[in-house]
Amino acid sequence: MRSTFRIAAKDLQLRIRDRSAVIIGVVTPLVLAFVFNLVFGGSVEGDVDLSYGVVDLDDSVISHAFVEVLDQLGEQGLVTVDRFDTYESAVAALESGGLDAFFVLDGGLGQAVTTGGRATIRVVGDVDAPTSTRIAASIAKRFAIGVETVGLALTTVQAIDPGMLPLGGDPTTAAGSFEIVEAATADRQLDPATYFAAGMAVFFLFFTVQFGVAGLLEESREGTLARLLAAPIPRWSVPTAKALVSFLLGVVAMSVLAFGTSLIMGARWGDPLGVAVLVVAGVTAATSIMGLVAAFARTPEGAGNLGSIIAVILGMLGGTFFPLGRGEDLLSKVSLVSPHAWFLRGLGDLAGGAPWHAALPAAGAMLVFAVACGVPAAVLLGRRLDR
Repeated sequence: MRSTFRIAAKDLQLRIRDRSAVIIGVVTPLVLAFVFNLVFGGSVEGDVDLSYGVVDLDDSVISHAFVEVLDQLGEQGLVTVDRFDTYESAVAALESGGLDAFFVLDGGLGQAVTTGGRATIRVVGDVDAPTSTRIAASIAKRFAIGVETVGLALTTVQAIDPGMLPLGGDPTTAAGSFEIVEAATADRQLDPATYFAAGMAVFFLFFTVQFGVAGLLEESREGTLARLLAAPIPRWSVPTAKALVSFLLGVVAMSVLAFGTSLIMGARWGDPLGVAVLVVAGVTAATSIMGLVAAFARTPEGAGNLGSIIAVILGMLGGTFFPLGRGEDLLSKVSLVSPHAWFLRGLGDLAGGAPWHAALPAAGAMLVFAVACGVPAAVLLGRRLDR
């Protein structure tokens, strides 16, 4: 093992001296994470900051129920709601930039609902805020569905037993169907600063670990590999030293980024022990994958090019540049073939104060990648050294 550590120490000194590993592993992801969070942070923020208005021209039980729904959203801190007496005053507020959108409850709304007529809630939105307008339309649609569902239920009960409930008894209870509750999954989502910091860290991790495993090809091209193999040291100590260099570079880079982004950007990575488990598993997986690339490549340049292609593809599939859900869509399923996705998922599982062992499933998945790629890489590199 002494020979392994000596070779690894020599390679580490070279990488630190030429500063390439520092630039690729720390400086670049830190700068990009800061820029991405600055530019796109608001678009993936978990907390919604919307400003809506409401014009109640109906002044009925139904319109009051809808305003109550908006008040519920306001109490949750999701929206701010302003009331306006006239349509013109709401339009003026919208044009001045004070509102994202406003609802218009026209006269006759309550009567139309209770008599089974056609009821409409108008949504007027800012042309520069299409997303906020669509959210407002969804709120109105959800309320309408609730009212319609309750009305249908009351009509059905009336048809079965006319003495049980009067027709149209209390359709305003549909407001209760729009209760806003805190979803447990919200605590398993990364805030923008953490997401971009972790995404850039794991993306550039694969470029960082290349410096170690590609060193074997550089030694072969420069002729020093033959001299190392001829020295009185175990043959396995050479590739082991290269893998150790990759592992150490990856762990140090990820640790510095976790600390740096927490200090500079306010990123919240989660329980330190859980983060350490994810980092070790992620670095091991990245080292194994890049080791397999080096086993197939013939030159350092070829290994770098092929490794870069694989790193970019896995990074894109893993959602390092944009958030991916955990649904049943094709992209969510395909992302599971990327260690990047499992790393980000593991951090998401640690979010919200979860204990460190919440990261174990994601870490286990990344270790599967490490074994699946590391074993054939060791076999192929061993055969190359025996030639």
